[in-house]
Amino acid sequence: MDPRYVGPADPFALLRESLGRLVLPAAEQRRLFAGAVVTDELVLDLDNAVVSIDPRVEAAGVELDPGVRSALKALNDALTAPSDDPFWRDEALDAHPAWLLARAWATDLLARLPEALAESDQGPVPLSIELIEGFRG
Repeated sequence: MDPRYVGPADPFALLRESLGRLVLPAAEQRRLFAGAVVTDELVLDLDNAVVSIDPRVEAAGVELDPGVRSALKALNDALTAPSDDPFWRDEALDAHPAWLLARAWATDLLARLPEALAESDQGPVPLSIELIEGFRG
């Protein structure tokens, strides 16, 4: 891992969380995002994770399979519709073809993401003032 990387220890964490919420059953998604427009939150959540994956991966000095990257972009692009489309209604989570396909696609992508980085791969241990003082003698 690039020692200058200051993001989360696992550059795939945000993406893994977003896809994890996308694969949940509709009732669980509604519970998770209670009080919000669930479909909108799921789409925004995924978009944020997909848009930020390249800089996170680059900064962490790890690789993401180009096929996975392409599938993520395609999934992100597929979750859109005009504002008056039934796709945006919470009920659509149960039966709308786009949401059913998104769950299947997200399940596949989760399985294809690299595993979380091992603790030993998560970068340097933050320097303590005692350690710094020890070098000064």
